[in-house]
Amino acid sequence: MKGNFNLDGYQPSSKLNNKKTKIIGEDSYSSISRVYNGVRRGSSKSRSFNSTGYSQIKHHCRERGILFDDKTFQPEEKPLGLSKKVKLGRIEWRRPYEITYKPKFISDGSTRFDVEQGEFGDPWLLAAVSYLTLTPRFLDRVVPPDQNFDYDYCGAFRFFFWRFGEWIEVVVDDKLPTMNGKLIFLHSRDLGEFWAALLEKAYAKLYGSYEALQAGFTTKALEDLTGGIVQSFSLAQQDIFLTHQVLNSAVPRSTLLVASIQLGRKNKRKLKLQNGLITQHTYSVTGLARIQTKFGETSLIRLKNPWGRGEWNGAWSERSEEWNLLSSRDKELLSIRVRNEGEFWMSFNDFTRHFTHLDLVHVGPDDWMNEPALHTKRPWRAVLARRRWRTGYNAGGGPQYKSTTAMNPQFHLHIPRGHVSKCHVVVSVMQEYSTVPTKKKNRTVLHPIGFALYEIPPTISRLTPVFINEHKPLDVTNHCIAREVVTFFTLPPGDYIIVPQTAHPNCDAKFLLRIFTDEQSIIWEVNDDNIVFWNTNEGYIEDACRHSTCRQIVSKYQPRYPTDVDALALKKILKGHWRDYLPGRPSFEICKNLIMLRDYTISGRLTILDVPGVLHLLELWKSAFLKFDRKRCGKTSSFNLRQILWESGATVSNKVLECLVLRFSKEAIISAETFIMAVVRLYLAHERYMNINGKTKGNILSLEEMILMTIYS
Repeated sequence: MKGNFNLDGYQPSSKLNNKKTKIIGEDSYSSISRVYNGVRRGSSKSRSFNSTGYSQIKHHCRERGILFDDKTFQPEEKPLGLSKKVKLGRIEWRRPYEITYKPKFISDGSTRFDVEQGEFGDPWLLAAVSYLTLTPRFLDRVVPPDQNFDYDYCGAFRFFFWRFGEWIEVVVDDKLPTMNGKLIFLHSRDLGEFWAALLEKAYAKLYGSYEALQAGFTTKALEDLTGGIVQSFSLAQQDIFLTHQVLNSAVPRSTLLVASIQLGRKNKRKLKLQNGLITQHTYSVTGLARIQTKFGETSLIRLKNPWGRGEWNGAWSERSEEWNLLSSRDKELLSIRVRNEGEFWMSFNDFTRHFTHLDLVHVGPDDWMNEPALHTKRPWRAVLARRRWRTGYNAGGGPQYKSTTAMNPQFHLHIPRGHVSKCHVVVSVMQEYSTVPTKKKNRTVLHPIGFALYEIPPTISRLTPVFINEHKPLDVTNHCIAREVVTFFTLPPGDYIIVPQTAHPNCDAKFLLRIFTDEQSIIWEVNDDNIVFWNTNEGYIEDACRHSTCRQIVSKYQPRYPTDVDALALKKILKGHWRDYLPGRPSFEICKNLIMLRDYTISGRLTILDVPGVLHLLELWKSAFLKFDRKRCGKTSSFNLRQILWESGATVSNKVLECLVLRFSKEAIISAETFIMAVVRLYLAHERYMNINGKTKGNILSLEEMILMTIYS
């Protein structure tokens, strides 16, 4: 049923699928290879934010008997972002052993996860960290617990943050800002524990300063700390029925559900309200229930405070009178479901009335597998692809640009028919971004980004401008200047194409596409094979020579020229017939390229009998080019290159097309001359590959590699 992409309820399955995240490879554009694993600590794939990694710093300091002093993030007064009322001269930067007698990185016992904001701390980071205490393995990945102030202490501490698909190692020294001997930013309730304060310093370094954290969001912090796909909803602006559908679909899956009460950006301090809830604090949504009372049906929601205090004291709280409305069986059933300290029920209406924000953190299957706290939930299937939009090649803009939007990267989603009636899908498009402010010249520009979703018949393999003109997308996200755009769908079985895009054409940027599904599905990038349908072999030449025009040319020029002609002679022949075979006057460079088509002995010549076949190819290429050169100016947009090649009897892979655009276009324009040169290179690459393949048992190069080498030769 077309257009059926609204969220609706879900009955959880008992079967858990532990499929790992798949990544659509950079080189194998048409296939899906395994496995993107979130990059764990110590992996060779993790990158260091510092110019020098933690191990090298530690070795250097211990070898020389010194404490690490981070020159890249010095204790300056400007980046603190403190109120003007605070005299900056009162700020002192001290190492933990200068603050307390026996500092610990992580304390044992129940106070380990007890973190306070401090007088000037970042509430957004605190909210995200407090939620992460419910998933200890996630917290251990961000804050490696194998650090201490004991035998291997060197003043350096490392933390890991997720940025654009990679886990970044950030190393800081342990100098912390204090006032009157006390920490002024994020810190543990146990004054001898310092992991939280050092984590905030590393996070401030990631974003350039402590001041930069003051303008943060819990959503951004959750993404940086988990690497999940994060959606954020303002409950006041969301339809209550849709909110219930979202939660009903997300609760059974490996999606972290984060609810909070935010009273405005100016009010950053935590407050305990009369109803028992705490502002600027995160609560975890852990379940939903629908109960029947004598007054009718009521929807309840179960929440948990990670800190175990600050529970709701209104209707359906632990000691409220509403429980008397239930049967003994229902009371027992709901009480069993509240097993942990800090967990409580409230009505769904009260939830939407008192909480202001809801964040969904969709966790990939690899992280689900590594976090036991999530094993009661159903994992997502995940596919990840790193790509880029490039001017003149695949930066085709939004759906309003009918002639170019089909040139954007396309990803086919196939949901098999038969065993399911619907599939929940989360699609995220993230553009490359920078966390540290840089000079305007080097700054990463954020473009308005989004994506379109098209429903297609099974016979369609690729969206074309013709299809775009005749069909509307099933859904189009609002294109906005953000680092990530996310949408949650419920789709019936069928075939769909997801088109990541910038709002306007020719915006260069790298992007990360992540697609999560909860049912069996197949996802691949739309690609073409490298094929040439018209050949330049002798049989084809003989067929071309039977054409009457070709026979006339042969008979006319055979007496005047020797049996072999060079590029100069070919140019003279073409001069008299260029209007029939070329979109523009022949150049010496074109003639040299045409000679290469049949010059197997590398003599710089071809026989006069080969000329008709070359002319026949030129006639075909000219006809294809003029279909897209509507102004007859000898030029066309490089966005049309794939279609011109198709009309010319050739198809190319995405990678080959990108290289052709880079090599032969100028300012997203391709001329008739450069087009002919490009096609000649394609033909030469195919012939070379076939010749080598016929002479050797096994070709060490793929056809695509041969084409790329020929294009750039």
